[in-house]
Amino acid sequence: MDFDVDKNWKSATKADRAALYHVARSVADTTNLSVEAIMEQAFGHKLMVGTDYLSNFRSGAIGRPKAKLIHAWIAENHADTAHAVDPRLFPKTHTDAWADYLANHAIYGKLRIARFDKSLGLVQRKRNQPKPDEVLRLGEEFCFHLDSDINGHAVAFQLYEGIMHQLPLGPNEERTTTVCAGEQFLPLDEVGEPEKLFELNDLGHHQFIIAVMEDAECLPKPIQLPNQNWEIDFHVVQVQFIS
Repeated sequence: MDFDVDKNWKSATKADRAALYHVARSVADTTNLSVEAIMEQAFGHKLMVGTDYLSNFRSGAIGRPKAKLIHAWIAENHADTAHAVDPRLFPKTHTDAWADYLANHAIYGKLRIARFDKSLGLVQRKRNQPKPDEVLRLGEEFCFHLDSDINGHAVAFQLYEGIMHQLPLGPNEERTTTVCAGEQFLPLDEVGEPEKLFELNDLGHHQFIIAVMEDAECLPKPIQLPNQNWEIDFHVVQVQFIS
């Protein structure tokens, strides 16, 4: 069972708390902190003289509220080390898991940004793209141009500042849409015309992801941890929004 910082420590066993000590010991070994210093950082005060916190912690007898504070501090400050030592107590966040998965499975070059020509209202696709893949101004209208290898169903996400957001792809704000093998614009409105998208507020780097697979029932959700066995095409395009 993965741990939820707010819920699971209320009923944490001695074995759970002893496992947390093992993580704290490993963090101490890779930093200039002692386990006692980690505990002080987590508690926000010096340890009381004459109390054997370290022995209690090592044996799993430390109080659950204190264990929760230590877990939270380690998760905030040394998440990678903690996950490597004990992935059950310190699972990767959904965003970290998605980033790792996409680093190994993303398809680049077949999902592009299409701009709307303001005079004619026609979609124009930019073929020679700089790095990042596209630079758009806040408020500039765009949609996606997808060159899919398969017929199937698609769902879209936007990853920005560590948060994965759902992007409706179908008409009437529907979550999914059908795609065909080959080139197409997404999303489409009720009459099959490209739907205009724009970003008004959030400057900086955005990652847009369109997942395509044959089975609509198995399409991923933003809060769903990636599965290494997924048979899904994940198309990714990077966009920098500027003012």
